Amino acid sequence: MINLNLSSISHGKVGSQESVDLDIAHVAVGTLVLDQLQGTLHLMRVDDGVTVTGVLKARAKTECTRCLTPFFEPITIELEDTLSLPGAEITEERPVRISGDGWADFAPLVREYTWLGLPPSPICSPDCLGICPHCGENRNLGECACGEADKIDPRWEVLRELVEDSD
Repeated sequence: MINLNLSSISHGKVGSQESVDLDIAHVAVGTLVLDQLQGTLHLMRVDDGVTVTGVLKARAKTECTRCLTPFFEPITIELEDTLSLPGAEITEERPVRISGDGWADFAPLVREYTWLGLPPSPICSPDCLGICPHCGENRNLGECACGEADKIDPRWEVLRELVEDSD
């Protein structure tokens, strides 16, 4: 949960503004884990809610698509949304509502915008070797023992026979 007290702005006049600094060492938002969530949120009271904008930096726990190793991917989260006022209905368009006592849980917004900011195929490092397609060993940790390097795809075996026949 990422709870912020917005009672002053939610009860303020239309056009009133304030900023909130975030600095959270570790937070789990559903299945998403974030480290070093930092940034500033700018809030402005509008007629039907509170508009929030801001840029947050974080490290999101994800999995390398090559070697399947979990790692933390640095990301930038650009938020721009409107929070509903107390008593308003929560909808897909407005998943966050300020409670009657002025608190709002920003977790749904952070989760949504983090997923949008993550690369579709995260890679732990540019030189990641991935896993062996035959035995599943992580090739970044060393050579696998399946001996796949010595095996030849049977479809190419005819070419090997041609080379051996020409000798």
